[in-house]
Amino acid sequence: MILVPGSFAALLALDLRLNWRSFSAMFGGSSANRSLAILVASAAILHLLAWPAVLWLAPYVHGSSRGLTPLTAILGGTFTWMIAQSLFGTTRALYDRADLDLLLSTPLPAGRIIAAKAASIAASTFGSLAVFLLPVANTGALVDGITWLGIYPVLAALSLMATAIGLCISIALFRLVGPRRARLYAQVTGAGIGGAFVLGAQIIAILPAAARTAIQAWFDGHGRATCSNVCLLLTLPASSLRGDVSAMTVLSALGLAMFAIVVRLFGERFASAAVAAAGAPAPSGSSTADHWQARFRSGVGRNLRLKEWRLMVRDPSLFAQLGLQIIYTIPVAVVLLRSNLMPTAFALVPTIVVIAAQVAGSIAWITVSGEDAPELIASAPVSLAAVDRAKLSAVVLPVLVIVGLPIVALATISLKSAAVAALFAAGGCVSTALLNFWHPMPGNRRGMLRRHQQSRLIGLVEHALAMLWAFAVVFALIDSALLFVPLAIVVTTLVFCRVKHTRQSAGGVARAIPSSAAANDAAHRSASVA
Repeated sequence: MILVPGSFAALLALDLRLNWRSFSAMFGGSSANRSLAILVASAAILHLLAWPAVLWLAPYVHGSSRGLTPLTAILGGTFTWMIAQSLFGTTRALYDRADLDLLLSTPLPAGRIIAAKAASIAASTFGSLAVFLLPVANTGALVDGITWLGIYPVLAALSLMATAIGLCISIALFRLVGPRRARLYAQVTGAGIGGAFVLGAQIIAILPAAARTAIQAWFDGHGRATCSNVCLLLTLPASSLRGDVSAMTVLSALGLAMFAIVVRLFGERFASAAVAAAGAPAPSGSSTADHWQARFRSGVGRNLRLKEWRLMVRDPSLFAQLGLQIIYTIPVAVVLLRSNLMPTAFALVPTIVVIAAQVAGSIAWITVSGEDAPELIASAPVSLAAVDRAKLSAVVLPVLVIVGLPIVALATISLKSAAVAALFAAGGCVSTALLNFWHPMPGNRRGMLRRHQQSRLIGLVEHALAMLWAFAVVFALIDSALLFVPLAIVVTTLVFCRVKHTRQSAGGVARAIPSSAAANDAAHRSASVA
């Protein structure tokens, strides 16, 4: 109310309010008081969980100069994640939000609009990690000293720098591949940047203690001597975090300068990209369609499988999202490998089973809830059971191919472990796929990673099934009779879901769910009639 309309502050407030609405949508239809209670409880829990993190990081924060290496590695990973988030934010601003085209048609200066949008992306990037890092800063300030509050300016400066880099990457992709494919390439690039740090961190964690000590010694000794300027720049965030006021000042100035320069130099190009993106058609994938067209022959199951695989190949961004699921599961295997409590096979097999179950659940959601032509399939002279069997095979076969490579590698260690992993991975695939078949959740294919927002209960059940299969495979490897306990729970859960699905079908609840595009068209038609 007190902001001047059209000012930078008003535009930024508008974007922040829209971001807050997106965040509030995660709470569904909860009232304001209930949402506030959830936020307060979550903040309290995060501050309690931050306590051991403070105790673990305290020696590095107050240690000697050699303690800069672990802090630099942690902050480097944080910065990499922030670049990926800013790239995703830039993509949403260009394609999803669809408000830049409207704002740029107003008599407001384009530079001001782009600057406000970029500041909003930086704020979202800041918030994506502030939820986890600021409780560490607050807890550390209470129990260990005010130095921990340096996380605030360090995180803000890194957010500005990451946003500047994300803008540069998105504009470069837009220029290189055009408006139709820039979104896909930006998503894949963001997933690769975010996943690269996760994989790199796990590779470092797997290294023996002697190797990690040698790397740290080189970095603190010879590496610092041979590339002092580069090393000084790399350790600038860590030095700021340890209370170095001069380093904090330089880092903040560098972040502001990078952000201002990029917005100034590339603001007009970003505005042009937004206008082009507003009218850019989606990639047609015609070459892929022509390549697959000749393979359609007789056979309902065969053609339905090819249809699902063809749609997946048309949208490579789905593979980027599936890749993120796989990458973020790898740390579980690393923790088990480094625990020294079990052999290598016992650490890898549960991870393979969990990955198979989760990826199968995602693909099953794509084939059922993300179905683009449910009415066409429902009206075809084919039984629903035949459709489900074909789609189930279309889900399980690609997942078995994905986990096939680690299973083959595992076979070189233990044939029994590899056979057990393949058997239980197939069981996990079938269980999570059937769950999504019987209780579909409407949504768009591109929102695969957010599909559980439609039904958090189904999401919890899906994760529970994956973990039950992991427990079962561990008991199977040690030849324990406890194997039948998680299997019995899985069977009971699936039977309950099947019975509920049967009752819903008998009551007239159709399995076919209209796609989001069809739902939006219906909404527009209703609004036009009104």
